[in-house]
Amino acid sequence: MKIFRILLGKRARRAPFSTLSEILRMRFGSQRLLFQEYIDYRFHELDDLSAEERHRFLGNGRKFRLNYVCNDPHWFMLGKKLPMTIFMMATGLPMPKIHAVYDLSGRNIPDSITLSNIEEAAAYLRTPQHYPMFAKPSHGAYGWGAVGLKNYQPESDSIAFLNGQQRKVIDWLESLNPEFSQGILFQEMLKPHPEIARICGSRASTVRVTSARISGKNTIVSAVWRIPAGLSMVDNFQHGASGNLLGGVDTTNGQITRVVGNINSRIEPVSIHPDTGEHFDHYTLPDWPQVIDICERAANYLMGMNLHHWDIALTDRGPVIIENNEIADLDLHQHANRKGYWSEKIETVRRQSYPRYWEQLSWPQKKLANLMRKIDAFY
Repeated sequence: MKIFRILLGKRARRAPFSTLSEILRMRFGSQRLLFQEYIDYRFHELDDLSAEERHRFLGNGRKFRLNYVCNDPHWFMLGKKLPMTIFMMATGLPMPKIHAVYDLSGRNIPDSITLSNIEEAAAYLRTPQHYPMFAKPSHGAYGWGAVGLKNYQPESDSIAFLNGQQRKVIDWLESLNPEFSQGILFQEMLKPHPEIARICGSRASTVRVTSARISGKNTIVSAVWRIPAGLSMVDNFQHGASGNLLGGVDTTNGQITRVVGNINSRIEPVSIHPDTGEHFDHYTLPDWPQVIDICERAANYLMGMNLHHWDIALTDRGPVIIENNEIADLDLHQHANRKGYWSEKIETVRRQSYPRYWEQLSWPQKKLANLMRKIDAFY
């Protein structure tokens, strides 16, 4: 069994009882760290962190409790890309231009083309002037369904994708589910900043930035550079399954502290980009002061949210807001930065947000919360 290999194997860094005790404390304590997550962070074999530093790591499931406490759920609708785009358009902050929306109910975005059925969508995709473009579902996560469309091939009535694949126009449209996805957005293809292109190639790359409203002021909490690799058309990490890489970011200056990837089913440091051969050592993200500025300015408009998870593309025209995630994975930050997400800033914003959260609870929920707080600080 895996538990015995972890406790008694050659890589074990401590006595079996000590490791088992820590596993149980972090599983059933406030961290709610799953056994597999404990293994993924390699706490059983690496001795680079103190016990206090390890205990600041949170199980990915804690993202729900943390964001429910810090953010008014009425604002969670902005987690969908279509309403988020409409909302952010009013701010004047840079976002990708939406050229068309394929939605069976006719939902749309100002100044974009409405595609209400598969015939209209097919006609749009058969127009060569619309390429290149990027397509993504309004409701989705982990980059699922997001693809880069390179051009239209009229001789075969096919779409050529950025990863080299091709599909018939109608076949691809029939594979989509615009009703479930609450609309498919066709947007401009963003071009990466020249420095990003030198490292990663021609694909766009984003930074996931956590900002928090503490004592009425927005501050940056943590940041991760999401690095596309291989044939991936998006930069999502997907807990390591995508083949993409993650870079830890020093939020004071944008310098990359380390890069990791899923190598042979283990999160390992990576020193060079596998596609370009460029080294990550001493690399600093371009336009970092502008990234900080755009996140802090955008957060001012999300009045009901005290914890924000921005995806910012580093493009040839400067930082561009892709979206704000209403509930975002924590493992990105913890793997990339090799540091627990439960920092003093996170605890402060959670504590300051709690009175609003408490007022929304029913009487039975308050009774349960009082009981649970004895064993779980997040209640």
